[in-house]
Amino acid sequence: MKEARHLTLSRFPAVWATYPRVLLNRRPPIETVTEPLEFIATLRGVRLDAAAVARYAAMCGFGAGEPVPVTFPHVLAMPLHLKIFAQGDFPLRPMGLIHLSNSIQSPGVLRAGAVVDIVVAARNYRRTDAGLAFDIDTDITEDEAVLWRETCVFLSRWPVSNERPGARPPRPPKAPKDSAVLAEFDVSLQTVWAYARASADYNPIHLSDRVARYFGLRGAIAHGMWSLARSLAQAPVPGIPAGATIGTQFLTPVQLPARVAIKEWREDDQVRRALCDVRTGRVHMYAWWPALAAS
Repeated sequence: MKEARHLTLSRFPAVWATYPRVLLNRRPPIETVTEPLEFIATLRGVRLDAAAVARYAAMCGFGAGEPVPVTFPHVLAMPLHLKIFAQGDFPLRPMGLIHLSNSIQSPGVLRAGAVVDIVVAARNYRRTDAGLAFDIDTDITEDEAVLWRETCVFLSRWPVSNERPGARPPRPPKAPKDSAVLAEFDVSLQTVWAYARASADYNPIHLSDRVARYFGLRGAIAHGMWSLARSLAQAPVPGIPAGATIGTQFLTPVQLPARVAIKEWREDDQVRRALCDVRTGRVHMYAWWPALAAS
C-alpha cells in the first residue's frame, strides 16, 4: 500500500464545483489498479446547523424535536467523500461505484449546534470476484471523543469479460411472510429531488433518467441512504441500544417510479427493517441492530 494522501480542508468543498471533476476525471482501467492510494480528508470546527438538521429530518420522516437523526452525519460528511473521489489520482470511476453496505455506530450524543471535527478515509482496498471493493470510513468527534462512526463499503465492478463464475449477486431475498408492514408509499422523481435538496446529494443518477441510462442503469434510482433513513424514521420509531451498530445491506436499487413497503421482523435476537417492492416483495435494502433486552 502506498503512503496515504492527507487532505486538510478549511471549509466544506463546494458540491457543485466538485461534481464535474468526479464525473470527468479520467481513470485507469480497473484491472490495471494494483496499489490504490489511501486518502484521508479532515475538516475541523464544523457546526451542526440546526436548520439543516431540521430540513433533513422532515424530508426523511423523523419527528420534529427529536435528536439529530442517526443517518444525518452521512450527508454532513458527503462533501468530503466527493473531495476524495474528485482527486486526479483516485483510481476508480466514482459514477460506477456500487454502495454495498453500511455500518453506523453512535458512541456519543449528536446535538444540533455542536462543533465537531470530521475525518473521512478511503482505504482497505481488496479484490473480490465481482470487482475491487474498498471502505469509506468516517469519524465525527467532539473534543476528540468519537460521537459517530460509519463504514461504507463500495464496489467497482470488473469488466463483464473479467468476472469470475458466480460473481454476479444472487436474486434478492424477500422479507419473511409474518413481517409486520409498517408503511406503504410511492417513490418518484419528486421524492429524490426533495432528498437531494435536503442532503445536498445531487448525484445525477438519482435525478435524471437520461444520465442514469448513460451509466448503465435502466433509469433514475432512489438514494440508498434515503432508503435507510426513511426506514429508520418510520413509526414506531425503533429503540436502538446506545452505542449499538446499525448494519445495512443494499441489495437492489429502487427504480423510479416505485411503490415500496417498510417491513419489520426479528431474527437471531436482532430487529430487522427492510424496504421492499410492493409488487414483487423483493428487498431493496434491509437494516438490523440488536433487540433491546426485555425489562
